Amino acid sequence: MKRIIFLFTIPFLVTACDNKRGVQDKKHQQAAKAKAAAESLTFTENAEIDNIKRRLEITSSPGKIGYVVLLNEAGQPILYTSVKGKLTSGSKRLTRPMELIHGDRGQAYGDFLAPGPSDEGTYGSSSPYIYFWTHEDRYVQWSGDYLYSDQPIRLRVEPLVVNISDDQDELPAAKLVEEAKSDD
Repeated sequence: MKRIIFLFTIPFLVTACDNKRGVQDKKHQQAAKAKAAAESLTFTENAEIDNIKRRLEITSSPGKIGYVVLLNEAGQPILYTSVKGKLTSGSKRLTRPMELIHGDRGQAYGDFLAPGPSDEGTYGSSSPYIYFWTHEDRYVQWSGDYLYSDQPIRLRVEPLVVNISDDQDELPAAKLVEEAKSDD
């Protein structure tokens, strides 16, 4: 009787193994098709990558003159001026934000990551801001919204602050505001 049961179960075991191999073969075929489809995709043009490259080309020139409108919380222009170089985030550093320290940290001894000093040698963070220099080498730091362009910006609303250079001539940005008013 045991032989009959044994002989009777062998075909089922063989069939189960064949089914398992068949499923694996199908999975391998599907994976090969997916891989071939993925490899057939080529990016000859990509607008996102092109935009990033163009932005880097425009903003990486140290002598480039750009234009910025600094806005208050209501979106009203506060200052419109030229920018020499580019706007820089106040969080950018030439030093590493974290440093590896070896030693005793109270309950443990070993290597630890700790906040590193800022470029000035101080510790801690500051509120977010941008900074830049005007074409007259005036330093400007701003913690609000802004609009930057590599081309002059035409304003319909006069900024609340207008920079006047040392010789009392208006800045090119202020002249552009006046020209925009006269065109209306």
